[in-house]
Amino acid sequence: MFAVIGVIGVLVSSAVAIWGLPAALESSEAAKQAETRERNKEKQDNAKEERLTIGPAIDIAAGEPNLEFSRRYALAQRTTNEESLPDDGFLSNKYWAWFAKNKGLRVNEATVRVTIFPIHRGTVVIQNMRITNLSCKPTRYTGTAVVPPSFGDSGGEALPTAVAFDLTEPSPRPWKHEGWVPTEDAYKLSGNAFAKAIYLDGGEDFDARAFDLSFFTRNKDCKFGVEVNVTTAGRGDEWYRVVFPGRRLTYEVAGRPERYDTSVVSEGVEEPPVLRGPYTLPRPPTLQKGLFLPARGRAE
Repeated sequence: MFAVIGVIGVLVSSAVAIWGLPAALESSEAAKQAETRERNKEKQDNAKEERLTIGPAIDIAAGEPNLEFSRRYALAQRTTNEESLPDDGFLSNKYWAWFAKNKGLRVNEATVRVTIFPIHRGTVVIQNMRITNLSCKPTRYTGTAVVPPSFGDSGGEALPTAVAFDLTEPSPRPWKHEGWVPTEDAYKLSGNAFAKAIYLDGGEDFDARAFDLSFFTRNKDCKFGVEVNVTTAGRGDEWYRVVFPGRRLTYEVAGRPERYDTSVVSEGVEEPPVLRGPYTLPRPPTLQKGLFLPARGRAE
């Protein structure tokens, strides 16, 4: 009798041990996962702290130029086959895939929007910008003019800080770009865009500043890079390179020839382009320049 009871007790104890095992394993696994999460959080916190105190002072995001509203484009080669043209309108993906495939460039002037995000804790001072590795040669973009349709501007956007570089200068300087002046039939460049430094707060709740960088040339194709000069406490004065869309370290603007062999013309935004004969673009824009002053203190 007692033997039977003893056997039953052993069986019950064994069952309890066996059925309790999954719960114990589950508890152990949960503890390991919690420990892993804690380690990962610590790594993330360390990386965040390093980014705010030790890492680069700024991030730079560069967007594609607003192609829709430019009036001057070109392809190097002559276009002779109308069937090779896109069968969709000027704002379509097909159109711009065709333009990119043919390595089209903007002519005489181009604008890239660059946004600077200060990530270093404390104040980040944007002091200057410069053109680097500038190389200009007589234009080879003589084959086809690409003529967009006429339509309104995008509107509704906050205006960024406008900076202009005249690539025909021996050492292009960052001019303050005042825009087109119809009465003068020229673009007005009023002086040094960084005559007053631009102060931004970095860290977790950072400021950001957008810049529209415009580049002007004449009859030469120009290839170049752009660098931004910033100063921060603990790191001092540094230059940061702009990385253009497509992870490119350089940008290109085509020169204007006397005449293009052929032209691809869009009559309307939604209509496919048509092939036409030779074409002459309007003359390059005139730049009306003021006095270029040295940097002189804090921006308002």
